[in-house]
Amino acid sequence: MDENNRSTAKRQIARLLGSSSLPICVLSEEDTLVFANDAMGALLGRSPESLLGLQCGTALPIDGTADSLLAGFFALPVHWSRKVLKFVPEAGPFPVHNQSETSPIPTVHGGQWMRCLIPLEQQDGCVLCIFSPTLDMEPDGFLDERSAACQRIMRENRERYAYLDEMWYLQGESAGSKRALEQVQLAVTNSLPLVIFGQKGSGRSWLAQSIQSQRRGLQGEDRKFVAGDSFVRIDCSLMDADLLPSMLEVIEESQLKLKATPTVLLDSLECLPVECLSILETFLQGPAPATRMATCDATAMDALQESDQRWRVILSRTSVLRIDLPRLVDRLEDLDTLVTAWSMAQPKSKSNRYEISESFMEALAAYAWPSDIEELAEALKHAATKCKGAKLTEKDLPVNIRTCVSHIEQSQVDETVDLDAILEDIEKTMILKALDRFPQNKTSAAKILNISRARLLRRLQQWGIQTLGGSGEGDDDMPVFNEVL
Repeated sequence: MDENNRSTAKRQIARLLGSSSLPICVLSEEDTLVFANDAMGALLGRSPESLLGLQCGTALPIDGTADSLLAGFFALPVHWSRKVLKFVPEAGPFPVHNQSETSPIPTVHGGQWMRCLIPLEQQDGCVLCIFSPTLDMEPDGFLDERSAACQRIMRENRERYAYLDEMWYLQGESAGSKRALEQVQLAVTNSLPLVIFGQKGSGRSWLAQSIQSQRRGLQGEDRKFVAGDSFVRIDCSLMDADLLPSMLEVIEESQLKLKATPTVLLDSLECLPVECLSILETFLQGPAPATRMATCDATAMDALQESDQRWRVILSRTSVLRIDLPRLVDRLEDLDTLVTAWSMAQPKSKSNRYEISESFMEALAAYAWPSDIEELAEALKHAATKCKGAKLTEKDLPVNIRTCVSHIEQSQVDETVDLDAILEDIEKTMILKALDRFPQNKTSAAKILNISRARLLRRLQQWGIQTLGGSGEGDDDMPVFNEVL
């Protein structure tokens, strides 16, 4: 088709879209609203021109303004590669024009609305969105119920809990998640001492820092306090009888210099050495020099309190408020929402637009998650980095997750397993770790792997891996000094 005919066809399509009785809009590849027809403007009570330029990069409203609510509504599903046709049921009520001139925020109108998403270009281009109050066809697999359900849960959580921007790892509707969210809401609006119970890897340090950030940011007429700008994290697993007093002295000096109340986080409190108990006990029993937070494992702390009464004093001084983080394996029903919330928390780019396969979610659900939510975050980051196509599959997950025993046991009898690929992936991981330890000495790297240097070089050549030393010639002349213990 020549340029004139192409331009004529585009104008005819634009007229058809503009005159349609269904609300229609177009989002650019940067998630900017670049077209809205008269039906959309009439529904929202605004001229179509006033909607143009609206940034719709998030599926949830950031604040309560009218434009923010509309941007959250127009936003595309998080897990969608923009390469397939998709029907999405709306996660929330449809916004319509508020007849009251005093309120710019749209009221809501219930009903079953569907949105048809049509890619206009093959590679991450514009998207045509057609809204319809009914669905008269069977989409046969294109219906994204999962994405709509996840966004509904997150929208409801945001409406109920005001401080969720940094806390993707608490999203969900399980009993444990809801209890933790209620406790977080109370902790954010108070400056009382706080203890966060959760196993290692449960995100307890993340949560402590997020709460401090939210406390510091409280502004406006309903502000109850302003936390100090100084935040000091003490990793109890690294302390000893010499280092801990020095840390506490620095805190007291900073308080005098800054004339503000610092916040002290006693991270991994259960790992504090016994010789430090009296030092910390004395510090906490003095005049309140700081806002106190602590994180610890509940089971370990119960055993410690039984063995030494000093633990009871320390815990009582840091546990006016309490948050119990649920284990990931106890709230696997939240996995869909957690994956969606994690994706929404990442910087937006074309590279992270993908769909999620059933096999990917099944592999996540089958894994035991010994390192809890922090291991999930690392697994999702690994998968998003490794994924080369438009859809995340179990092959994009780390090898320990996709080959765990529980996952293999749940596989169908007739399902094939690429054993060679699994073994090669494990071999590659171990070789790269050895090379990290001996980057300029392949002989030593091969020795700790109990393989020949020739085999190591063949594998590196096979995988196209370049290391320090270039082609590998001459690098073994570098001396290796073993640390003397």
